[in-house]
Amino acid sequence: MKYFKTKTMKHLNFFLFLLIGFVLIISCDNDSDPTNNVCEDTYVSTLISDAFSTTNGYDDLAEWMDLETHEYEIQINADGEICSIGYQNPSTYTGDYTMEVINNTNATATNYSGVHTFLQTGLDYQTITPVIVANGDFITIKRTILPGYTSLDQTFGRVLRKSDFTNPPYPITEGNVVFEGSVFYGAGGPVPNIAQPYIAIGFKVN
Repeated sequence: MKYFKTKTMKHLNFFLFLLIGFVLIISCDNDSDPTNNVCEDTYVSTLISDAFSTTNGYDDLAEWMDLETHEYEIQINADGEICSIGYQNPSTYTGDYTMEVINNTNATATNYSGVHTFLQTGLDYQTITPVIVANGDFITIKRTILPGYTSLDQTFGRVLRKSDFTNPPYPITEGNVVFEGSVFYGAGGPVPNIAQPYIAIGFKVN
């Protein structure tokens, strides 16, 4: 009887070990692994940092471009959904932005528009209503300062700009994303393709 209990306990321990291992495996995300369904906040911010790095000749400007809307377009070469948005308020502004994620390829897709305020101390990710993406879809990402700001320096945002003041050579491919171009407008402009806005999005790979 004692032998039977010991053997049963060993089987139970082995089963629990397998169960814990399985939970740990499925809780981790991987850009190229469609079996994981975790919202990966840094999906695009990592690609922005890599594509527009100091090594590639870019300066990271925390507060630049005094226009109301900062916008860029990307192509995402993966199936999934955009599930979060990340931004950082400049030191000059503590108010709100309208943040938008628009699927330009799929006319029937549900796009996102919402009002957000972000931390001033670093990139702040916030969950959004998911925007479904099919492999190859073109997506517009933009932030627009709300009416009521009191000075142009409040419209500043974080951008990555060429150190030699030339325009980024769009389109720029990094990983599963193609950066297609950017534009700044509102209270002036439009000013196309002069810099890359640092507006991050999270992505959940299907």
